[in-house]
Amino acid sequence: MNTEKATIEVWSDVVCPFCLVGKKKLEQAIESQNAQNHIEIIWRSFQLDPGFPQNESVPSMKNLTERKGYPADQVVAMCGQLTASGKPYGIDFNFDKALTFNTSNAHRLIHWAKEYDKSNDLKEALMTAHFSLGKDLSSDTELASVAKSVGLDSTKATELLASDKYAAEVAADITNAQKIGVRGVPFFLIDGKQGISGAQSDAVFEDAIQHILKDRSIVTSTSGAEVCSPDGECQ
Repeated sequence: MNTEKATIEVWSDVVCPFCLVGKKKLEQAIESQNAQNHIEIIWRSFQLDPGFPQNESVPSMKNLTERKGYPADQVVAMCGQLTASGKPYGIDFNFDKALTFNTSNAHRLIHWAKEYDKSNDLKEALMTAHFSLGKDLSSDTELASVAKSVGLDSTKATELLASDKYAAEVAADITNAQKIGVRGVPFFLIDGKQGISGAQSDAVFEDAIQHILKDRSIVTSTSGAEVCSPDGECQ
């Protein structure tokens, strides 16, 4: 058995509900098999709506109906289904509060947090701030506050946000996603070879972790994937 840590690269966006569900499913599978010391999770950037204006926000449900053009009843139904899907994993989706924003700055902060081994903590905190607390993450002040909540220096976070630092890393992640054919997120790439697309069933993630621990032989699974796509739909 290969004793080196396996890598799981995860392309996701902080405004993607299935990305949060998928994160919880992956972490649950790793913890259930005591694999924390054998696997490194690497967060990769992906933007569902890169054209959304910087430094602006709009209620997410309004964005889906008015900007994306979905019927209001369809949006309400989709949000209800997503809320129910998050409950078993301790996720409190509150779509009535959630605000859509351009996520590029959030992704830059996550890249920066890697320097302090805080990228996973920050990813979780940003998604909670967005989905559960309704924080306006188009604001640099709010982003810096979330960074501070996980033990990062808010002054340094503010300085970073005023610069273009890590913009190249974010762009590189998105380019690499396009190269490997990622069309929706979350997308999990194991040891740079095999992929899992979407917030699959718990069994898929458990099986993947078992294979990692055994011999790194992972079966790609894409059928029945629960993903969020750039058109704004999560299904």
